[in-house]
Order: sequence, then structure tokens, then C-alpha cells
Amino acid sequence: MASPALHQRNASRSSRPRSSTRGPLDVSDDPLSLSSLSISPSADKHPLSQTDGFSGSSFHDLDPLAPDDLPETLGKDLSFLLRNNIFHPLSQVDIPSPLRSEFVVLNPGEPLSSSLGLLEKLLSEGRFLVAAHFASSILTSSLISPTDIKVIFSLFYTRLACLELSGNTVLAAQESKALEDLNSTFYYIDSSLDDTEAEKQHEKVHTDFPRHIVPWPLRVLAVRLQSIGFGDSRRSIGGLYEIGLEARSQIMRNDCSDSERKIWRERLADLGIRSVNALVEMGDLDAAKRSLESLRASEDTEAMKLRKSLLFLRIGDLDAAERVFGDSRESKEAALLKPLLSMSEGRYQDAVTEWRALHEDTQRTDKALVGQNLAVCLLYSGKLDEARQLLEDQVSAHHSFGSLIFNLSTVYELCSDSAGTLKGKLAATIAEQPVSGQTNLDRPNTDFKL
Repeated sequence: MASPALHQRNASRSSRPRSSTRGPLDVSDDPLSLSSLSISPSADKHPLSQTDGFSGSSFHDLDPLAPDDLPETLGKDLSFLLRNNIFHPLSQVDIPSPLRSEFVVLNPGEPLSSSLGLLEKLLSEGRFLVAAHFASSILTSSLISPTDIKVIFSLFYTRLACLELSGNTVLAAQESKALEDLNSTFYYIDSSLDDTEAEKQHEKVHTDFPRHIVPWPLRVLAVRLQSIGFGDSRRSIGGLYEIGLEARSQIMRNDCSDSERKIWRERLADLGIRSVNALVEMGDLDAAKRSLESLRASEDTEAMKLRKSLLFLRIGDLDAAERVFGDSRESKEAALLKPLLSMSEGRYQDAVTEWRALHEDTQRTDKALVGQNLAVCLLYSGKLDEARQLLEDQVSAHHSFGSLIFNLSTVYELCSDSAGTLKGKLAATIAEQPVSGQTNLDRPNTDFKL
């Protein structure tokens, strides 16, 4: 049962929008209730001896600005996040059989560090569904202390992120509701309460500011997932603005170091992009355009400029997308804009020429992405065989990410009466490829259009 303090809301200048009475999770044929969502009975114990080189230390350092281990007087009991009924059973029935792998179970008597090392290994391999299952197994085991906030929040974040990466966003949205109100006073601490007189005399950092104990990546992820879980898209906008206000207050702190201030500024810029994306998902394109135009551009990185350009393209403002980079067209990110603009205007022949020039550039590290876009333009230009060959070459080079597989499966449907057989062979080919850790290995049937 959650602590009563969870329901005491921290002071905020924005109010929570009214929850809708019906949302996407309220349909009668709720996919979460299907009997197929069960743990595979054939799951065997995973040999922990294979975790050489993985210590699990990353689960203690999810957020560089998170508070250090809390003193006993400021300890938080997170047992409400360790209940079995929070976590949904998972299944691999929606994964092509060649790509299925056994769920990992905890070995009795193994220390927490070994289990975290194994989870770290699963993540490095890209086995996100298996990692999501194992993370919940650790959370509900006796290995975890209810006051070990760093590990609990890291594992909870891993569970939610892996569910989303493996195509189970609806499950992640429902499980995120266990966090309740992340703006509650329960999640804030005042470190000055445990300071000694000597520390107070030296004006210890953060003593005048309440500090949030939840890692920043989990807070940002929970904003989106809880808006889905509660069926209220406006909740996402409100949540992003609330944590944005906190980021601004941290930047304005007199005792904030230069390195900390840089991190907070990067976080604030990221929140701006996320809020625009949330408005686009809500269908409010006018508000999204105004918000995007109001974002500061003086300190934008090339990657941030590309994100803005892509949002302008999604909104439909091609001129604004082109203005983001201005006269600069020399960076890797800026070079992508020209063929994207050609595609947005329906000039696929021009886009083929532009993508091909980028694909032939041996200095680029994103040739797989460029090759996929080239293949799509070839498809729209009527060059089906060339598009198929190019996509199959990407798979042969072990560049088998989700959208590429989906596009190749589409090409198979267009060029063959035995598309199902070709898709099955594609799944078998990908299953035999070496593990790179860059893509999700637990691919659902939807990637292959099966």
C-alpha cells in the first residue's frame, strides 16, 4: 500500500487537466486480459556465469544529478513499487518463432549484483522483452530492499522502457500508474534536514532547494506513459510543463555549478521538443507550430536542429523546416534535410538522386538509414526490384532495424505471391545474425507484417 504522503501534492503553478471519462484503455476487448499473456512455461534458468564483464553498476547511476544514498532519517519506503500485481505477465506469442528466446528466471542464492549483471547483459544484446520480464522478477524478489531507491527506480525505468521498446506500450502505460503523482511531496527531500551544523556553515549544495528522488529519465518517461494510462493526452502537456518549471528553477540556482547548469539546459531543451511532439500527437498543429517557433535556437546542437526540422515537416511547414539550419548544410544532420524536403513535396525522383549521393558517401555512419530512405523513394518511383535488392543488402549487412524490416516485408507483398514464405525466411535470417545490441531482438510479428 502506498504511503499516505503520496497523496500530498507538491506546490505547482500548473493544474492537472481533468481526466477524460473514457480513453483508449477502456475498450471492452482489453488486450491486457487476453489469456495468451502468460509467462512461457518452458523458461529455464539462465546461466549467470555468462555475465563476465557485466557488474550491474549502471543501475546505480541512471541520473548523474540524483541524490546520493539517503541517510536513514530521510529514507523512503518504496515497497508499493515491489508488489507482484503491478507487473503484467508477458508472452512471446506475438514474436516470430525463429526470434523467440527463453525468459530468464532468478537463480536461487545468487546475489543482487549477479542478477543486475545478467540484466545488463540482456540489455546490451537488445533482448528487451526478456529484460522487461527479468527486471520485474528482480523487483518482486527478496533481493531488493524497499529503501534501495536507486536500484528500484532504475529497475522500474528499465521495465517500462523495455516494454515500450518491445511494442508493449499499453502494458507500460498501465504499470506506470503505480508511481501515482510524481509531483507529490513524498518524492521530494530537503537534504538540509540531515545536515550537521558544520555542513550548514559551509552552505552545502542543494540545501535551499527540495530535491526529487526519482531519476530524470524515469520522470520524463512516466509523463508520457501516465497520460496514455489515464486516457488523457492533456496530462502529458501539463506534466512536461511542470518538470520544465523545475528545470528552470535549477538553472537559476546561485549554487548550481557550470556542469550541472549545462545538464539542466539540455534537459529543458529536450522537454521543449517533447511538448511540441505531444501537441502534434493531440492533433493541435497550430499550437505545436507556435511552440516550436518559440523555442530558443541559440544553443541548439545539430541533432536538436534535426529534431526541430523533422517536427516542422510533420506539421507540414516545409519553409520553416528549411530555415532551421539556415545557410549551414555541411553537417551530417543538415545533409539529410534536402532529400527529406524532396520527399515531403512528392519529388521522389529528385529524392532518389539526393539519397543516392549520401549513400555513396563512405564517410557517413548512417548508411543503413540513408539506404532505407533511398529504397522507399525507389519504391515510389516504380523501381520495385532495385528497392528490394537494396533493402535485402541492408539485411545482409546486419542492419535489420524495425522500419527496414517493415518496408522489406511491404516490398515482398508487392512483388510476390509467396510473401508469407519470404517473410518467414527473413525472420530466420535475422535470428541467425550476430548480436549487435543496437536493435531490439524480440521483434513482434507486426515488424514483419505477419
